[in-house]
Amino acid sequence: MSKRSSSLERARNQEVTLEILPSNAYQSFRCFMHDYPTHGARYCVHVEYEIHLIRKGSGHYKIGEKIGKFKAGQVSIIGSRVPHDWVSDLRKNQIIRDRDVVIQFSREWLKKASQTIPEISDFELLLDQAQRAIIFHGKCSEEAQEILDSIALFSGIEQVMKLMEVLLIMSRAPEDEREYVLEDPYQSESGPTARLVAEKGVSYIFKNIDKKIRLADAAKISFMSESQFSRIFKEASGLNFSEMIRKLRIEHGCKLLGSTELSIATISRECGFTNLSNFNRQFLREMGITPREFRVLNQKQKVDLLKIVFGHKNQLLQRAKINTYMDMHSQQVAEFMTKIDTKQSRQD
Repeated sequence: MSKRSSSLERARNQEVTLEILPSNAYQSFRCFMHDYPTHGARYCVHVEYEIHLIRKGSGHYKIGEKIGKFKAGQVSIIGSRVPHDWVSDLRKNQIIRDRDVVIQFSREWLKKASQTIPEISDFELLLDQAQRAIIFHGKCSEEAQEILDSIALFSGIEQVMKLMEVLLIMSRAPEDEREYVLEDPYQSESGPTARLVAEKGVSYIFKNIDKKIRLADAAKISFMSESQFSRIFKEASGLNFSEMIRKLRIEHGCKLLGSTELSIATISRECGFTNLSNFNRQFLREMGITPREFRVLNQKQKVDLLKIVFGHKNQLLQRAKINTYMDMHSQQVAEFMTKIDTKQSRQD
């Protein structure tokens, strides 16, 4: 059968996209398998660290600007904000089912955990080294692969323990079983200026999510002209400012629909829409269903839909978005978590 363009050619021609991963109050980290090709498999960058296992197929990876070959069984860890993708060689119309096992976690989560479990700080050196991206070989690779191949079958604390096992194996791997992909720790070409603009832009949107948001005001707090701010914002996010506003307002609406009993009209106002019909129209455009239909979905259906719509969009930095949201809504989050604990204790 005929082949697509080669994995090497496709890897070379990719442009990096920023990715914001969906947060989940019920999970400390993301763990999943995915097919290839799939919407989320692209040359992307996110603030989370990523542990990656190729289960099937072969082709070329692109990490930073380095391109190399991979085959089934490759185990790696990729640092925060290090662009990455694995491009498989495929026959025409071929799909590789469950090609990858992917774990994505934040350094902040491990730091918070280390406040009560100091031993977790043993992983700090590994995370520093992951900024060069590491591919593992030999015995440590085999041990990690065995765990990763089945980790998606576990849940709750068992899955957390499996992740800790993998991190321990990687942190203890001898140098002759490590292949550092990059010569130096990766530094984003967009640099601190674009990241600062991105963070300020997202912070401004969230602080004014229920008000009129002006490009001029966002540019002013970033000490830039409107044209300069627009250019750097688009460069860092892949979206223009008005597109970002709409997407974050709709995502905020999803959070309120899923975690409160507010009326849809009230949620519309909380998200900065001037009238309910416009909110309904924009929500349907972004989510594919109405706010009322979204609200009656079960928790898994909501999470799955949010992953599809927002999990792989070109958005801004996760850290700015989460920190801003948590600062603004810390009381609601605390109350929400209390409700969860109360509900769980009742079940117990």
